[in-house]
Amino acid sequence: MKDPYVLVWAILLYTSIAWYGFLVFYVGAKAGKELKSLIATLKTVHEASEDEAGRK
Repeated sequence: MKDPYVLVWAILLYTSIAWYGFLVFYVGAKAGKELKSLIATLKTVHEASEDEAGRK
């Protein structure tokens, strides 16, 4: 049978790697969604300012 300390540390190691991987993809997905929203907002503001400049 394996040493229990090795088993515990192996579980902690693999769990922390899995958690880090999950966080990388989770934060990346949220950032991508927010960037889409930001780009849409900036495009709307830019179009509105161009319309305003064209009226002058």
